[in-house]
Amino acid sequence: MKFLARLALLAGLLLAGCTGAHARGPLESSLQDAGGNRPDLLYVVLFSLPDCPYCVSVRDAYLPALLDDPRFRERLRIREVSIGSSRLLKDFNGDRITHADLARRYKVKFAPTVLFLDSHGQPRADALLGGDSVGLYGGYLENRVMRGLAQ
Repeated sequence: MKFLARLALLAGLLLAGCTGAHARGPLESSLQDAGGNRPDLLYVVLFSLPDCPYCVSVRDAYLPALLDDPRFRERLRIREVSIGSSRLLKDFNGDRITHADLARRYKVKFAPTVLFLDSHGQPRADALLGGDSVGLYGGYLENRVMRGLAQ
């Protein structure tokens, strides 16, 4: 009986975990926004690699937290680009481009890298390179978002 109770508790915890960042679905990869090119938007673009634990941490823990913050919710668009992927996406001009070509365009060679871009694809804050190993990443990310929105 204790085994079944523990199993039920574990299943409940796993299901509760699924209601967080993963419930939001994968991050969008299209850089075009359905609402048009609003000058007040900041695009937070995660450049990632498959099987990168730091990329998973940024994607699942830090980026969704930005959208939960009422200061940022309506002013951010969060996107993800896989550095080596041949999948196509629409860039800021509406042109089809591979994820890998977009990474080359922005000279991204390291994952995770987060860029902070305006609605025309121009940088609004310094890139954030690397992942979190000491619990400071959230502060660095918020600082870059604040800078990007201030311009």
